[in-house]
Amino acid sequence: YFAIAADGFVSPQSAVFIFQSVAITGVLALGVTATLVVGGFDLSIGSVATSAMMAASYAMVVLEQNAIVAVISCLVIGVIVGLINGWLIVYMRVPDLLATLGMMFLLLGLQRIPTEG
Repeated sequence: YFAIAADGFVSPQSAVFIFQSVAITGVLALGVTATLVVGGFDLSIGSVATSAMMAASYAMVVLEQNAIVAVISCLVIGVIVGLINGWLIVYMRVPDLLATLGMMFLLLGLQRIPTEG
């Protein structure tokens, strides 16, 4: 009720702010949904997103690259981790919870290297 009654809340600018705040979560939710549809479960999605964000930040700040390189680095991180997870689950017959949990902890450990703990 108060969201509708408040002056200025129901506006196009407010809708833009709401969509901007849930954009990343929505993209991640699509990936998790695709995993759940095929009967699997991915515990590493948060660590993959954080690793991709760190790669993009590194590309833009340290390497002084543009946003296109940062986006490509995010995609490369996601594809590499996804391929490794898929290979472990499909070809090595590791249970999906175990493979993605291991990948999550591996990525958490790798994230501590550039941040120095």
